[in-house]
Amino acid sequence: SGCLSGTRTDILSAIVTWATGGMQSFETPPYLQPLDPSKSVLWLCGVAGSGKSSIAMSVANRLDDLGQLGGFYAFSAANQAALHPSKLFSTLALQLAAQNEYLQQKFLSIIHSADARTRRSLSPTQQLETFLLPLLRPSDTSPSHNHTSIVIDALDE
Repeated sequence: SGCLSGTRTDILSAIVTWATGGMQSFETPPYLQPLDPSKSVLWLCGVAGSGKSSIAMSVANRLDDLGQLGGFYAFSAANQAALHPSKLFSTLALQLAAQNEYLQQKFLSIIHSADARTRRSLSPTQQLETFLLPLLRPSDTSPSHNHTSIVIDALDE
């Protein structure tokens, strides 16, 4: 459900600032390692129960409010279907495709280029390469989707 209002503001602001390419102004507090804006992946780690899922949900909500959330996926022991890695990249690609008409058409083109049996038999790595990465690569004809973020929670479940 996310962090309680007014809590974890430093880390949430730092992550959102990093994810938006510094479009949100924020000074990193001294106890947080500065986040490198040239890196495209941020890995939040900590012991079980330390609030990583709450932070992930809050970051996703803030990015969604800013129009910069491309997709969100949470692995969950409570939802066995969501634990299967084969759902991850196809779900994220579908969410990203819903962002605009250009990505939707690009996604439909990708889907139609492979028959249903082939799509179901793809490994997670093949799904990433087939469905998601083409949507994330900019092209001359695509609307700008710089700083579009994808949040994945509980990858270790």
